[in-house]
Amino acid sequence: MHLSRPLFLLCLALASCAPSGAQVTDAARQQLVGMDVSDLQACAGIPNRTQTLGDGTRLLSYEQKNENVGGLNISLPVVGGFSLAGSGTYCHVLVRVAQNRVIGLNYTGDNDDVGGQNGVCAPIVRGCVRQPVPAYVPPELTPQPYEQ
Repeated sequence: MHLSRPLFLLCLALASCAPSGAQVTDAARQQLVGMDVSDLQACAGIPNRTQTLGDGTRLLSYEQKNENVGGLNISLPVVGGFSLAGSGTYCHVLVRVAQNRVIGLNYTGDNDDVGGQNGVCAPIVRGCVRQPVPAYVPPELTPQPYEQ
């Protein structure tokens, strides 16, 4: 029984070192602006939907559905219900693109978790935050400058 307490404390310490979902989504708002859209798709994947707006910019929509929300939901007659330590169930990350560069990110949906705002959106942008490097393009596929 004495072994379980140190093991629990070790797990708790390791969990506290990992960035929360809210920290990841905040970092993405700063780090992804200016990223080439090809690099974004290399780290975040192909968007679920795209839309070209009247001003020529594009919206790329990424969606995350969280079926396992955890926490405790309590419903009492007359008083109503509430939940403890649960998380949101879905997120839409809207990436605005102009001239093939990311110019902004917005998070919408029921996307808060116990770690803070927009935490449910973290899986969509986490790969881009962890490794914000350009996607590899083989030299034979790189466009060559036009010579006259």
